[in-house]
Amino acid sequence: MNKEEVLRQIQGQLIVSCQGNASDGNPFCRPQDMLQMARAAQAGGCAGFRANGPENIRAIKEAFPQKIMVGIWKVVSGDCEVYITPTMREVEALHALGCEIIAVDGTQRKNCEGDMAPIRIGRIREKYPDQLIMADIATLEEARCSLKAGADIVSTTLSGYTESTRSRAALGADFELIRQIRQAFPGCLINAEGRIWTREEAKHALDCGANMVTIGTAITNPMAITRRFVDFLVKNRHKAAADGME
Repeated sequence: MNKEEVLRQIQGQLIVSCQGNASDGNPFCRPQDMLQMARAAQAGGCAGFRANGPENIRAIKEAFPQKIMVGIWKVVSGDCEVYITPTMREVEALHALGCEIIAVDGTQRKNCEGDMAPIRIGRIREKYPDQLIMADIATLEEARCSLKAGADIVSTTLSGYTESTRSRAALGADFELIRQIRQAFPGCLINAEGRIWTREEAKHALDCGANMVTIGTAITNPMAITRRFVDFLVKNRHKAAADGME
């Protein structure tokens, strides 16, 4: 499948992020769990998947070879903040697995080798000229730098998760960033990702200028979904009790 075919297949569509993190207590974290999540998402009609690590990607890719795979490999190295496909080692592994799109950290932070995102993206573009690259960014400036370096798609994945954007996390999905990128770069490809919980928010992301929407937690993390309901009910129960005491 060439670049144009991949991009046509994801235009205006939903990508489902099938990831699990054992470190936060999530019981759904094994490759077989992610494959089951992918099976459910495929049956629901998604255009493709975003998956983390060779084992998970291989399992899903073998089951659904015609679906688009946005591959990442999270690698934590000491106190380095860059962990989404941080070096060429991870890129090479994802490319070998046949990921149609490889997503990398596109923020203004150095990886464990001391390289900034434009350098990393440039290396990928030079070594794999036909590989679609997605840059996970948090700001308009990071989108600009990533596109200039050769990224094909910019994704709002990291808005709210970097030092300079931490305050955005409580505001929900970053629709304003989508609008800013679309206005500044009318012809670029934008993936809306991060804190999208409802169908209405997914549609709004497209209305703001996104070309595609990626949803993870709201679809594939039963633990987080349950916690969200519980926290909401507890908060409102306490509020009702406080109101009754007034």
